[in-house]
Amino acid sequence: MEKILTISIAAYNVSGYIRNTLDSIISEGCIDALQILVVDDGGKDDTLQIVKEYEEKYPNSIFGVHKENGGYGSVINTSIRLAKGKYFKQLDGDDWFETENLCEFVDLLRKVDADYILTPMRMVNESDGSEVVKDYFEHMSEGKYPFDEVDFRHICPMHCSCFRTVLLQEHNITITEHCFYTDVELVNRPLPYLRSLYIWHKPIYVYRVGLEGQSVSKTGIRKHYKEHETVFWNLVEIYHGLEEQQTAKRQFLLRRLVKETAAQMKYYCYLDRGKGPYAELKGFTQRLKQEAPEVLIAAMDYSRFVKVMVKTGCRAYHIAGLLM
Repeated sequence: MEKILTISIAAYNVSGYIRNTLDSIISEGCIDALQILVVDDGGKDDTLQIVKEYEEKYPNSIFGVHKENGGYGSVINTSIRLAKGKYFKQLDGDDWFETENLCEFVDLLRKVDADYILTPMRMVNESDGSEVVKDYFEHMSEGKYPFDEVDFRHICPMHCSCFRTVLLQEHNITITEHCFYTDVELVNRPLPYLRSLYIWHKPIYVYRVGLEGQSVSKTGIRKHYKEHETVFWNLVEIYHGLEEQQTAKRQFLLRRLVKETAAQMKYYCYLDRGKGPYAELKGFTQRLKQEAPEVLIAAMDYSRFVKVMVKTGCRAYHIAGLLM
């Protein structure tokens, strides 16, 4: 049977979650249309052994892939190379999909021919049990749009994104390896080649937040903040590569860069007090002034924190760090 959707699952040491993740995807109404690549990125637990159980039951749909550790980007790169589905969607091994919406989504993908599909996501907070659905395009009707005519009012995270597979493969979309925070590269590296967008208003991705040790937790940030900066400058490079007349695409990426500017500047304030992080923050700000002043100006309008840092020559760092 033709594969409509390739689901790439990043499965590094997620044995405690992987059954829930796979169970959320398995629906007899559409399992045959799925290619589910569970990529064990050099993990040390029994994730792959659990996946083998599912492989035996669904040998034409579920495929365990073991590889040497190369980081999140290498998982995506491996999956893009192996993908056979008409569309490609990424899923983290400790998250899951909305089972009740999945088959309807697959039916939609059979019919549409857009380069990029956007859907809402549901966020579940593990610490307090709260949930919220994020629909970043609720101001627009369901349907297909020319990409350059879309009003991008919000960022578009990986969790909401689904791409035409052949577009990723033909343009050799490659994500930075051995680096955290590269999910934003998956969303933005294809940007120069996107011509059309389809908006659907039912959530597919369920994103688990509030887990200590996640890359977006304070512990994770302190450990990987330099990798976040690496990805940031990769995004700046993509932004500079967009032509001036590609207004919607520049707006799309500028919103992400503005958010990441504020995040990166705050991340320095999560570090131990001292001259090192302060100097890094000043260096980051100076480089941004020189290489992407448009981004810095927009970030100052977006974030009072960024504005205060810039206006004080980053001297407010010493106070801000104590408040975080």
